[in-house]
Amino acid sequence: MDRLYTLLQNRIEGVVSTPDQYHAGLLSNFGNLFHATPRLVVSPLTARDVAATVTFAREHGLTVSTRGAAHSQSRVAISDGGILLSMSSMRRILSVDASAPSVDVEAGVVWRDLVRHLAPRNLAPPVLTNNLSVTVGGTLAIAGIGVSSFKYGTQGDNVRELEVVAGTGERLVCDRKKHADLFWGSLAGLGQAGIITRARLDLRATKPMTRTYYLLYRGLRGFLHDAKLAMERGRWDHLESWASPSPQGTKPVAGRRQVFARWFYPFHLTVEFDPGHPPDDEELLRGLDPFERLYVDDLPTVDFFERMIPVFDLWKQGGTWKHIHAWIETVLPWEHAVDCIESVLPDLPPSILVGGHVLLWPAKGTTSKVPFFMRPPGEDLIGFGVLPAIPARFWERARPMLENLSRMTELMGGKRYLSGYLDWTEDRWKNHFGDQWGPFTALKHKYDPHSILNPGFVPFPAAPADVRRVPGESVPAAD
Repeated sequence: MDRLYTLLQNRIEGVVSTPDQYHAGLLSNFGNLFHATPRLVVSPLTARDVAATVTFAREHGLTVSTRGAAHSQSRVAISDGGILLSMSSMRRILSVDASAPSVDVEAGVVWRDLVRHLAPRNLAPPVLTNNLSVTVGGTLAIAGIGVSSFKYGTQGDNVRELEVVAGTGERLVCDRKKHADLFWGSLAGLGQAGIITRARLDLRATKPMTRTYYLLYRGLRGFLHDAKLAMERGRWDHLESWASPSPQGTKPVAGRRQVFARWFYPFHLTVEFDPGHPPDDEELLRGLDPFERLYVDDLPTVDFFERMIPVFDLWKQGGTWKHIHAWIETVLPWEHAVDCIESVLPDLPPSILVGGHVLLWPAKGTTSKVPFFMRPPGEDLIGFGVLPAIPARFWERARPMLENLSRMTELMGGKRYLSGYLDWTEDRWKNHFGDQWGPFTALKHKYDPHSILNPGFVPFPAAPADVRRVPGESVPAAD
């Protein structure tokens, strides 16, 4: 038995596990690319447990990595010889204030559970990710993007207050005024300065029903024109789109023949409504010019929020959920979108999208105020995500293509969304954060001076020796 097991278990109410008790899923994440074995796994019950674990790790020279639903794809939500903090054990919905409206939740709450809890009150978070089976703390630490982000920004923009455990072991309650640097630094901060244990989230009123218009576009320019128009008009509650391949045959690409496709652009526009007052279809669609109006679908709003669950279930049943996921998601400047996307799709083999897809999401560059959610300057932006599921035996063949895709989107002024596959050098991290690299590094040094939290992802420079000293420690005497 590991000698540290009993010492840590005696400090917390939650459960400490050792390697003989792990299940295989704890050793990797959704990406299925990186694998590591933690020395201990902690399932905390309270924020006190989290603070005690971080303090214990510092005392014993260990690192602490956080894990929610592990829908990550890089060296995140895994631990190589340190402590893995499994936050899904902290999943209480604490209180709902219908007058504000807002909700207090622990960081391990799954968005789907929160949506169902709020549905009888006709309330919902302003922004929901497509995958609702992820945790509040996990998506806030990345930013959190959804099909209403063009109106409301990221999930992080809709947070009122956080409780955070810093790398020093301190528990701090922070908001836009109190410990504001930690508040903003914990949103899209990748868990580098602190671990979110509780969040107070804004809510909005919803209507009971949704109507979705399924439109299809033959060309990217036509889709982008109408996407911009849809954002500007303010009529729509949710905008969702992607690129859909129609395989045509084979052609030579990089010295070998592969399947190529003609690409089309579905665009789903959704409005919420009261059952007694259905929307005026022709008025809503006036001015839009799709190749074809395919379908109109009415759903209860909660079912619309959960619309992707059958898709994910299908991928799981088909076995692709266990494949390698190396997603490349980038927020592009609007003016470079056509050149970038049309240089990628002609040579993208449709087979790579079995169990995946190519996402396009129109966005406004002014709706988010989260400083570490990096995006290009500009009023209008477009998200471009190539989300493949790759059998392990084909990974080395696919890897250069995906790496080149990432570099090209970055060269065209795009900013990667950091939940996907990243294996960057320090220079690329610096380039990504630009002017925010200095503040990001300073935040890390201030709140996690010993670099205990979530190592192996962002290659920060070491903190100066005087910063690394924990308050109360004596300064070594000079020789």
